[in-house]
Amino acid sequence: MSSIFPFTSAVPELQADPSAQLPIFRELAYDREENRLKRRGGLPYLVEKDEALQIWIYKALLSKRFVWPAYSHDYGSELEDVIGFSNSRQITESEAKRYITEALMVNPYIQELTDFSFSHTGSVMTVSFTVTTVYGRFTHESEIYNE
Repeated sequence: MSSIFPFTSAVPELQADPSAQLPIFRELAYDREENRLKRRGGLPYLVEKDEALQIWIYKALLSKRFVWPAYSHDYGSELEDVIGFSNSRQITESEAKRYITEALMVNPYIQELTDFSFSHTGSVMTVSFTVTTVYGRFTHESEIYNE
């Protein structure tokens, strides 16, 4: 029996588990406080899954989009544009949430960003949000400086 859509039989079925289609996410271990790679026995080492994604998120939010030719235009954020964007905290927080979502949702390992919360201390806005990945869930926190 032939189908009127013969090309559909050649399309493989997608597996229900999206993590089964992706290789394990790996990133070099990174020390945020020292701003350098972590080392074991004098050599950098890899971390995997959510620990690696936390590092990727940290770096993606710090890297300016469209500035560094080594990175594609999909990588990085435009969070610096939110500084001085508006006198309204509500508008500034809304734009920060949008910039963060645009920067991070390009990663196929990240499924959802939720529960955004903001706090302001002097010239620093701190954002906290929940990241749901193919591996699990964790909370990420970043500071945005109004210089």
